[in-house]
Amino acid sequence: MKKPNLPTLLFLSVLLAPVATYLCVFGTTLSDNHTRWAEFGSAIGGIYSPIIAILTLIVLLTQVSLQTQMNRRESDQVYLEKARTDIEFYSAQMAQAINGIAMPGKTLRMILHENFRPSSMHDLDSEILRDTALNIHVLMPHTFDIWAAIYPVLMGLEAGKGNMYEMTFASSIQKLAALLSYETCVALDNFHRVRCEGKLNVRYHFSPLLTKIYSSK
Repeated sequence: MKKPNLPTLLFLSVLLAPVATYLCVFGTTLSDNHTRWAEFGSAIGGIYSPIIAILTLIVLLTQVSLQTQMNRRESDQVYLEKARTDIEFYSAQMAQAINGIAMPGKTLRMILHENFRPSSMHDLDSEILRDTALNIHVLMPHTFDIWAAIYPVLMGLEAGKGNMYEMTFASSIQKLAALLSYETCVALDNFHRVRCEGKLNVRYHFSPLLTKIYSSK
């Protein structure tokens, strides 16, 4: 047989304590006096009315809290589903963009790999790369715009609390690396940093050069 838990015992104790106290003080003998019954009813009513009111308030607050939690979970699910959809959309658009011909004999992916994987921040901040980034942006502006749109999605997932946010964030990073290649994601991080000259408040997740800098902020 299952034993009653502590909250149940406390609840029953609160309900039975007034009756037990009354019986201990005035005895257990049933009276045939109408006045005594009226006094008993008045005493019990005066004791139980605030107890019932408090218990009712507790139940209502519990229901409100549970409803709030359910609404928050539903809102989180909607947000996470939208984030997954956005990542899939942007990664597909980016894959199409970087595989397009940017100059004779070279795709944008090839140009990004050749120029935007430097070994130091000094090389990354060079005037040559700034000019290259500007030329790419002028020629194919949607490339910068698509990759820039991914950062707010990742930042929102990273800022969210709970295992679902952590799992969705991790899977989004893996999905981008799988669909575009890790090397391309590194180059796109560096390209974005060079093009905006580090003026945007963005947290980079792929470029080893940039993750060291922005993780220390």
